[in-house]
Amino acid sequence: MAKLYVDTDKLVPGMSRRRALQAMAGIASAAVLPSWASPEREWTVMVFMNGKNNLELDALDNFHAMSSVGGTKEVALLAQLGRPKKKRYTDADGGWSGVYRFVVEKGMDPLPSNGTNVEELGESIDMGSTDCLRSFVKWGRANYPAKRYMLVIWNHGQGWRFQLANNMELRTASSRGDTRPLPIPTSVAEAPPIGGFRAVSSDDDTRSILFNKQIQDVVESEFKDRKLDVLGYDACLMGMLETAYAFAPSTEVMVASEDLEPAAGWDYGAWLAPLTSKPRMSAEELAKHIVDGYEALNKNKYFTTLSALRLNDMQSSCGALSTFADSVRTATSADRKVLYDARLTLKSYGDWANPPLATSVDLITLLRRFESASESKALKASSAQARQAIQAHIIRNYASTRSAGPYGSEGIAIYFPRTQRDFKGDPFGSGYIKTNKLFPVDFVREQRWADLLYAILNITGQS
Repeated sequence: MAKLYVDTDKLVPGMSRRRALQAMAGIASAAVLPSWASPEREWTVMVFMNGKNNLELDALDNFHAMSSVGGTKEVALLAQLGRPKKKRYTDADGGWSGVYRFVVEKGMDPLPSNGTNVEELGESIDMGSTDCLRSFVKWGRANYPAKRYMLVIWNHGQGWRFQLANNMELRTASSRGDTRPLPIPTSVAEAPPIGGFRAVSSDDDTRSILFNKQIQDVVESEFKDRKLDVLGYDACLMGMLETAYAFAPSTEVMVASEDLEPAAGWDYGAWLAPLTSKPRMSAEELAKHIVDGYEALNKNKYFTTLSALRLNDMQSSCGALSTFADSVRTATSADRKVLYDARLTLKSYGDWANPPLATSVDLITLLRRFESASESKALKASSAQARQAIQAHIIRNYASTRSAGPYGSEGIAIYFPRTQRDFKGDPFGSGYIKTNKLFPVDFVREQRWADLLYAILNITGQS
């Protein structure tokens, strides 16, 4: 990218220098180019920070954590921050609404005067849409080219599955985190994705949400020339094998949580400070710092997990799991029962939430327990081969004492409903049906774990 030269004599009277820079550069979506902007930088970190929901205050807190470090000549730190218009949760930091882009510098406050109004640029401000995410990534890459890129999807993950419900009582109770019983949703519209699909980034204003397939499509299209170095999900329950498989063709490293996350999310200062001090660190080094910072922040206070996963050769590792799945599926009913019993020994991620989840478990621990209980040497060997292949992708894993033990939490989860009723009761369980064409899950369609689940849970006519 050529350097940007601006004739300051051509500034229009009454036009701010920032707007003039944008206009004369011919880049409507550009933000302020600080003095350290350089195409030779090592990293560009892009944080898609959707605070257009009850996480508004947490988004602001995380922005301040980011600006406590700020960008440097070698590390561009970009944030697209949204705050709700329809229902406000805080008046902090100016009490503004909408979506703004920021080139985050040390000590910067998240105020409109420091950013660029995305709506004024004529771009989407629906942070549950692919258009909004895509335009942010395009802008970041075009204006802040770097040797390595990181994209963070910041918001509610699967855990807050009633965030978009029509029923206000459901939405309010879900976000309280208390133990009072929730009303039962009466329709799919009242129960956003919880199981077969993975989804994130709920937008209160538009009532939309980003499915994993949509994020996958954006990353694949915007990083055709090279892989995204780090994809981070600062959100609940996204640390799934299905997610890792989806992004393996387009991404080097993924950081995500098997369990729910506290609203405060990651400790941004804990990994941005090392990155700016050592900007030439690799994607895997950066991912380790993120996990270590999260562990130092949370220790053993909550049900917390975070893992860094190496995605290279993920297809081959999942192929080993499919081979195991085929072996168990075509074995005896007693062999299938051994795997099912092993699953029942594991607690489901989010089972402590209200209402509880019962759809995903730690894969590594599941296979370990199967190997301990099975009497078939061939099946034990097949399980061990799959387990070791998948385990090799785990760069760093953290699990609090509450999320270890009965959950296992060795670094990567998989969809395995506790019962047939849980499978059929998942309002978005069609994501785990092989013939599904709405935001299809590649792992389900291309691998054979789903076929094994159908056999174990006695689910017919789905493949």
